[in-house]
Amino acid sequence: MRLLFLAILFSVSHAHGAIDLNLIEQKLKTTGVTGEIHGSNTDSSLFVLTVRDPNDFFINVQIPLATESEDVKTKLKELKRHQYYLVKGSFFDNKAPIKHINVTSLDLTRDYKSELDQNPFQYKTNINELKTKKEFIGRIHAIGEEGKVLVMEYGDQIVPVVVTEPATQAMVKDYYRGDLVKVKIQVRTSPDAPLHVMLARQSTLSANEKPIELFESLVRTNGQPIVKTGAIVKFPKSPQINFNIYAILVEDPEGSTIQYTLTNFENPEAFKAIREKLEKIWNDNLGTEENNRNKLINRKVTIRARGISNMVDQGQANPQVLVNSADDIEIIR
Repeated sequence: MRLLFLAILFSVSHAHGAIDLNLIEQKLKTTGVTGEIHGSNTDSSLFVLTVRDPNDFFINVQIPLATESEDVKTKLKELKRHQYYLVKGSFFDNKAPIKHINVTSLDLTRDYKSELDQNPFQYKTNINELKTKKEFIGRIHAIGEEGKVLVMEYGDQIVPVVVTEPATQAMVKDYYRGDLVKVKIQVRTSPDAPLHVMLARQSTLSANEKPIELFESLVRTNGQPIVKTGAIVKFPKSPQINFNIYAILVEDPEGSTIQYTLTNFENPEAFKAIREKLEKIWNDNLGTEENNRNKLINRKVTIRARGISNMVDQGQANPQVLVNSADDIEIIR
């Protein structure tokens, strides 16, 4: 049962096995590759496809999409998270640490609709602010290629960051998704879209500065009692989650956010009661919720949850509070 819940609740952003990229390119050039849209941001021209092993959900790779075709550029602007597309093209020869697909053909194979469509999300953070910054504090969104690629959250935007120095790569590859870090950055002039950032090299910094500093490690609290208080969050059911999941939003002073999902792996009946209590709280306060990219937030409702911290996988979508019973959740206002 625990493994079943893990499969339902985790959205893994890195592979636990290997995807054959040579086979993917072969298919891109012939029959095409079917994948799920992981993210789409027209404002920053950032589009990411997830390709999974058909026999193992947890073996996957996420590949950025780009194109030289005006027709495909129009189609990219229509992408939505969790849609499935048949993609044809080839890999760019751009020397990047992560493969990018040069898309020549893009066809929808399975649509996806959710509550999030009722009030489409509008990005509030201007990604071009980074062009005038030398550093910022934010949460890690993903890590790839043994630390050569660091994906950061800057406000409500997602920013790819290239890590060039082996010593820094060795440090980055051991961080966890959701960790709070300060990064020293240099904005790259190419490509011009999406905006790409490089982690500053140690040689360009003073002796007491670091390219990246860890402020909060989520895995360090794993297994410890925790209490979290914040706005109630709803992740609507999706192809990866077969029922609504609720969470608590924690907002950092620097402007970044993280959500702790509320669950119980050991007792299915207790987990059902927890979900039902949270569902009632949510439904009793409809009308003030807002779309926040891949989730709904109701900032008018503050809840508190007590339980055990759970952060066991480096690519775990969110840290969790393992709640013993519905009585451990209360409305603050």
